[in-house]
Amino acid sequence: VLGVGAMLRPAARGAWNLNQRRDIFSWLARWFPKTPAKPVVALKTPIKVELVAGKTYRWCVCGHSKKQPFCDGSHFFQHTGLSPLKFKAQETRTVALCTCKATQKPPYCDGTHRSERVQKAEVGSPL
Repeated sequence: VLGVGAMLRPAARGAWNLNQRRDIFSWLARWFPKTPAKPVVALKTPIKVELVAGKTYRWCVCGHSKKQPFCDGSHFFQHTGLSPLKFKAQETRTVALCTCKATQKPPYCDGTHRSERVQKAEVGSPL
């Protein structure tokens, strides 16, 4: 028994495969963009949290999480192409984690939120 593809003329079969590939690639590009989106400013001040030694955390990189400063999976549904920063606390201590997403020492705040660039930006917009 021949399948549908075998019964089509070779040219039609090639067109069908090309269209099918385009559909797959457009779906992949939508969910996994080649160029990641820029992170957005979640807040303009850091959040102090107590990290527990040995525990693994996922810091929100994209800025869309409703559980700042940690990831809630929003990066996936917003199609950002960004992934959370996974890190393990070396000791139990209180730290300031960045929420402006412009720190040079992720996930920790380095004071960048005080810059004019961040303070002038709207919450929810990229820098």
